[in-house]
Amino acid sequence: MFKVFPIQTVEERRELCERLGAEFHIGDMAYRVTIEEQEAGIVTFFIDGKRGCLRQLLFYPDKQDFEVMFIAGRVCMNFMDSVGATEGYFISPQKDQQRLALALGYTKREDGKYFLNTEGFFIEHCKNKNRK
Repeated sequence: MFKVFPIQTVEERRELCERLGAEFHIGDMAYRVTIEEQEAGIVTFFIDGKRGCLRQLLFYPDKQDFEVMFIAGRVCMNFMDSVGATEGYFISPQKDQQRLALALGYTKREDGKYFLNTEGFFIEHCKNKNRK
């Protein structure tokens, strides 16, 4: 079983980022991910008005599970959408996360950025079909 839950303090977020080798940004928010009660990864993000920016989905190498990473990403995306940040970006995917970014619903734009407008995405079935 896995769990995705918010990290409440800057210190806790900083420590987890350090352990995972993740970028730490003081203004970011984050979710901790555990698998079978063991620390597995972190999801970092920030909100800037209507922009909801998923920064990183980073897991320990031996804990990388595509489905868990997908669900953790969607948890974060749903939160950002629920507070009105509907212009979604995945700004720092790892080099091997293109499949994950696309599965989450993001589209890689010509400028190389991954984008998804999440208006209605979490309330309408298959809302992401044919979105640009």
